[in-house]
Amino acid sequence: MRIKKILSLCISSLLLFLAFPMQNVKADTYTILEAKEFAQNLSKGVVHKNITYFTTEGWININVLKVDLTDKYTDVSVIFNPTGIKDRMPVREMANSYGAVAAVNGDFFDTKTGFVIGATVKDGRLITDPSNEGKLATFSIDANGVPSIEYWSKSMSVTLPNGTKLPLAAINKISNTFEYLVMYTRDWFTTSPGANENVPQLVEVVVDENDRVLEVRQGQPSVEIPQGGYVLAGAGYVGENLLTLKPGDIIQKDINTNPPFQNLKMAVSGGTILVKDGKIAPFTHEIKGYTARTAIGYTQDKKYLIIATVDGTSSRGMTQTEMANLMISLGAYDALNLDGGGSTQMAIRPIGDTDAKLANYAPEGYERKVANGIGIFNTAPKGNLYALKLEVSDTNVFIGLHRTITVKGYDENYNPVIINPEEVLFSVSGITGAFSGNAFMPTSVGEGVITARVGNAIGTIKITSLDKPVDIRFNPANIVVDKNKAVPITVTAKNIKGYRALIEPQDITWDVYNNIGNIDSKGVFISSNFDASGALVANILGEKAILPVKVGQGSEFDTSVLPKVAEFTQIDPANKEVPVKNTSNSFKFMVFGDTKYNTLLKLQISLKAADIANKEYPLAIFLGDVDEKVLNNLKVKYITTNEKYEVYNYNSSTFIALNNRSGSLLSPDKNQWTWFKEQLSNVKGDNLFVILPKPVWGSDGFKDVKEATLFEETLKEFNKNTGKNVWIIYNSKSKFYTTLNDEIRYITTYGTDVEGNTNDIYNDFGFISVMVNGKEVNYQFKNLINK
Repeated sequence: MRIKKILSLCISSLLLFLAFPMQNVKADTYTILEAKEFAQNLSKGVVHKNITYFTTEGWININVLKVDLTDKYTDVSVIFNPTGIKDRMPVREMANSYGAVAAVNGDFFDTKTGFVIGATVKDGRLITDPSNEGKLATFSIDANGVPSIEYWSKSMSVTLPNGTKLPLAAINKISNTFEYLVMYTRDWFTTSPGANENVPQLVEVVVDENDRVLEVRQGQPSVEIPQGGYVLAGAGYVGENLLTLKPGDIIQKDINTNPPFQNLKMAVSGGTILVKDGKIAPFTHEIKGYTARTAIGYTQDKKYLIIATVDGTSSRGMTQTEMANLMISLGAYDALNLDGGGSTQMAIRPIGDTDAKLANYAPEGYERKVANGIGIFNTAPKGNLYALKLEVSDTNVFIGLHRTITVKGYDENYNPVIINPEEVLFSVSGITGAFSGNAFMPTSVGEGVITARVGNAIGTIKITSLDKPVDIRFNPANIVVDKNKAVPITVTAKNIKGYRALIEPQDITWDVYNNIGNIDSKGVFISSNFDASGALVANILGEKAILPVKVGQGSEFDTSVLPKVAEFTQIDPANKEVPVKNTSNSFKFMVFGDTKYNTLLKLQISLKAADIANKEYPLAIFLGDVDEKVLNNLKVKYITTNEKYEVYNYNSSTFIALNNRSGSLLSPDKNQWTWFKEQLSNVKGDNLFVILPKPVWGSDGFKDVKEATLFEETLKEFNKNTGKNVWIIYNSKSKFYTTLNDEIRYITTYGTDVEGNTNDIYNDFGFISVMVNGKEVNYQFKNLINK
């Protein structure tokens, strides 16, 4: 019964979004090529959704909160630095300070002084007053939980006992001149601004909760603001009038807003209204260009809030009109533009977690301090442990190695519950393995499910056990570091088919060569306190890999003392010469790099490649830039990489030639990605060979790592769904290199246009011979000219 209940909760979390499906996003300037979505409950009344678009204009990353205003345990409030709105704070820190399950940035603020531009209301208390302009709207929720977005007006003044009426310019906002009257409450800070070098004769009047003057000060430091009271501050003409007050005087204040702030549970201002009555509204305030954005809105029945952020770092961002269209597509009937750019931040607290984390990318590489935000709260009473959530650093693990499991708990209302690790009971199905505390070591290969149990509460996670690692990689790939510095090292490995898994520090034995430093138990390298060169050698289940290290200015180091490490090609079962029958499903082809030349020797090398193709291969592939003289000498079918993208069907295989010379498939032709995906549905035979003029990965590859990842993931999905072989053949600066990533083969060689070689015709130039026998594809690297 309990398991069924857990499943019903998970299903309901998805239904919350399914009840409000996204309409088509209007995108006049881009086409969505790929879309991915992930939804998760943060509480019963709050769902977070991440939406990623890969478009013809680049990446768009969207985070959405849908908040059920009818849920009795869901609360929405304004948040700001708990010490007062005077000091800004990142949204994530605000969320954790107040215990919110989610939060976003709020109003615009003056970048020089930090004060909030518009209105801030909390529990019927006006913390900051509306903007004077009338072009900046405000989002609010009244005492009955009904949201609205309106342009506010205000009327604020203070009348002194002598009848003088002074306009109140602002509440809890800073001024450089204080030529106008400003009021400060405890929501500002515990103390008033006080006199400063800009306003050395500032007059401050301390007033209690009954509007009675307690003290009149001029040119003095900050003073404590009374609880429930306030401080009036001004200079010049305003200051002269304030100096007529004396202790015991009663001040009459007249502070009004339309709508009345006293009736509101919360309010936060922003910029223009984006959407009104389901349509894009006339903009009264506009931030131009493609940038990060934040917006808040609600559905037509006013039962759900919709809050969205769009990233601008490593992403395209959106125009203000596009943001309005996005809010409409998400179901917003009315919507408001909040502060954006570097201020755009959304923090979420996933179930089982005790702290919120940033859901979007840090806009400027760090979390900007902002003036205020909107916090979403789960007010449900805390209950007993209901279910568990399991997390691992990588769901792949090699047989005989460890994977540490983090177990988190939550109650029926999604409140986090602290778990005692000693009470967790683990089991595994689908594969065999052993547990040591919260670490799992598989003893068989395959896909399994790990189950954790504490009392009646359970949680599961899928795990894949891989066979022996054969190829170890480091991040960073080499270490150049100053003396006495720490460098974290991440170690991954592949099996013979290219499936990868993260290696935990406890499974690595390190050998240090030439006293370059040491590695701690967490896998962090600590460099020595003197100049040295050497290496770290990782030993994982008998497989070794070398990580070069240079500390400071380095030193002499004899690399011959390092162990011999086998290259992947030496153990790669596909690296062998096999016969072919020259039939439709048994043939071979030749791969040579570019044929640009600046010497007569290189021209002769290129012509030699063409001659070998004519004599021995029915099909030749030339990568990179190919000279017409070489093509004119070819008498067999050939494929080249040029400015076009084309598909070729040859016998039992399909060859797709793409153009990534610009570092992207989107340039110079934005249609190339769409065309490429269309071709994948029409691949003939058992094998797909993708031909590129440049690499996918590395400094010479795709400029956008996310696009490179999507390219590879697209081909992995194709391989998984069809069972067809996938080879990516590309031109590079390597004489020869091959690797596998999850059964996707990368293979490369250069031609003649390469720097740094010695032009040794026997050893510097070669080609790849690929032999196809149905679904079995083999390769050999061969020298172009033999002695």
